Amino acid sequence: MRTIAATGALALLLISAPAGAFHGYGTPVNAQLEARAYSHFLSGYLDFREGNLDGALESYKKALKYAGDEPDILYEIANVHVKKGRLPEARAELEKALAIDEGHARSRYLLAGILAASGEREKALAEYDRVVKEDPENEEAYLHIATLWADRGEFSKAEEVLGDLIARDPSSFLALHYRGRVLAAQKKYEEALADYDKALSTAPGFDAALIDSGAVLEILGRNAEAEERYQKALQTSPNNPYLRERLGRLLIREKKIDQAVGQYEELKKFSAANPDVRTKLGLLYLDRDRFDDAINEFTFVLASDPGNAQARFFLGTAYEEKGAVQEAEEAFRKVPENAPVHREAMLHLSVLLSRQKKSGEAIEVVRKLREKSPEDLDLMIFLAGQLEEAKRYEEALAVITEATGKAPENPAAWFSLGVIQDKLGKLDKVIAAMEKVISLDPKHATALNYLGYTYADRNMRLPEAEKLIRRALEIRPDDGYFLDSLAWVHFRSGDYPRAEEELRRAMKLVPDDPVILEHLGDVLQAQGKDEEAADRFEKAIAKGHEKPDEVGAKLHRLRKAGPAAGK
Repeated sequence: MRTIAATGALALLLISAPAGAFHGYGTPVNAQLEARAYSHFLSGYLDFREGNLDGALESYKKALKYAGDEPDILYEIANVHVKKGRLPEARAELEKALAIDEGHARSRYLLAGILAASGEREKALAEYDRVVKEDPENEEAYLHIATLWADRGEFSKAEEVLGDLIARDPSSFLALHYRGRVLAAQKKYEEALADYDKALSTAPGFDAALIDSGAVLEILGRNAEAEERYQKALQTSPNNPYLRERLGRLLIREKKIDQAVGQYEELKKFSAANPDVRTKLGLLYLDRDRFDDAINEFTFVLASDPGNAQARFFLGTAYEEKGAVQEAEEAFRKVPENAPVHREAMLHLSVLLSRQKKSGEAIEVVRKLREKSPEDLDLMIFLAGQLEEAKRYEEALAVITEATGKAPENPAAWFSLGVIQDKLGKLDKVIAAMEKVISLDPKHATALNYLGYTYADRNMRLPEAEKLIRRALEIRPDDGYFLDSLAWVHFRSGDYPRAEEELRRAMKLVPDDPVILEHLGDVLQAQGKDEEAADRFEKAIAKGHEKPDEVGAKLHRLRKAGPAAGK
C-alpha cells in the first residue's frame, strides 16, 4: 500500500496525488506511443522533475500530437495544472482521460482530489468510492474518504471507513492515526490516544502521530508526557514551525521559560520574518529581564510594520522595564488612538509621567481617556489614585465617590475610597470603607492588612488588628508588608523580640522598603540596640522614605542621647 500522510483536501491533492509513469509508480506509458511521442513525454518528465512546469506542459502537449488523446499523457498534463494551481484545467484533462478509459485509476484518483479541493464533496466521495472498488488496496483513497466524512461532521462514517481499513491491515499506522484524529475531534481523548499509541508502536518516529498525541495529552493535563512526545518529534522534524511553537507554548504554561526561549530562538532561525514569532520571543525576553533583546525583537517587527500597535506597546513596556523613561514615553505616545492597546499604553504613560513628578500631565492623560469612556469604572479608580498620589485629595474623593455610587458592590472602588479618606485623616470613614471591602470580599488580603495596620498604627483594638493581619497572611503568607504589619502589632503590645523577628522576616522579602527599615529601627531602639537602630534609620532615609524629616528627627534624638540611651 502507498502510505502518504494527508491533511486537507487541497493539501492531499498537491502533496500526495500519485504521479505518472515516470514519477514513481512504474506504470509504463501505453505501448502504442510512437518514438516521437515517447521522446516528448520523456522531456516533459524531466522538466517536471526539475520544476520547469511550463516546459513540461509544452512537451506533454507535443506528445499528444503523436499519441492522440492518450490517458497517461492527459493525466500528466492534469498533474502539471495541479502543481500550477489550475484546478479547472486539470479537471478538464482528467475528464477527457476518463471518457477515453473509465478504468484509468490514476486519473480518477486525481479527479477525486480536485473535486474535494473544490468543495464538491459528494462528487469526490463518489469518485473515491469507485477508486477503492477498483483498487481495494489503495490506502490513501480510504483516508481521503474518511477525511471527507469527518469534514462534514459525520464522524461515525469516518470511523467506519477507517475501521474497515484497520481490519484489513491492523498495522496501518496511517489509518490508526487518522482514526485517532476523528476520535479527538469528538473529544474521545482516551480512545484517540489509544489509536495514536498503536500507530506509534508500528512507526515510532511518525511525527504527525507524536504531535497529535502530544496535543491530546495536553488536553488530558499530562503535560510532561506531551513534552516528551514533542521532543521526540523534533528529532525527525527539527524545522517544523508548528511543532516548535506548540512545544514553546507548553513550556510557557509549565513555567519553563528559559526552555521556551530556546524553542522560540530555534523557531526564529527558519521563521525570521514571521512577526508573530519575533513578538512572542520579545515577550519571553521581557519576562526574563532581557530588555535589550526584547527591544531588538519589537524594533524588528516595527521596521517591517510601523503600524503594528501591539509591538509598539510592547516596545514601550520593554523600555519602561529597562528604565529608559524617555524612549518608553515616546513609544507609548505613538500608539494610535484607535488601537485596542491604546488605553493600556496611556495608563502606562500616565504612570511614567507620575514617576517623573509630572502629575499634572499624568492626570490629564487619564482625563482624556475618561472623556471617551466616562462610565469606565477602572478609569475612575485609576484617576482617583493618580489624584491621591498628587495630594489632590478632595478631587480624588469626588472621583472615587462617583465610582462607589455607580458600582456599590465593587471592592476596588471602596478600597480606594478608604485610602483617600485615610489621607484626609477621617479615621471612622477609613474603617467603614475597609469593612465594606471585607464584607464584599472576605479574602481581600490587602484590605484585611490595611485595616489591621490602621488599628496597630494608632495603637487601638490590637487583638482585632492581629486577627485581621493573620487572615491576610493566610491568603498571602510570603507578603513582607503583611509581616511588617504583624510586627507592628507586636511592637504596640510591647513584645519587641517577636516584633524584631517578624520584621527581619519581612526584610528578607522586601529588603529595601523604607517604612520597614524605619519600623525595624524603632524596634531595635526600644530594645537598646541604638547603633543598629541608627543604621536602619539612615537606610530608611537613603531608600527614599516619604517622611525623611520625621525619620531624621528620630536619628538625631538617638545620636543626641548618646550611648546611655539604651541603658
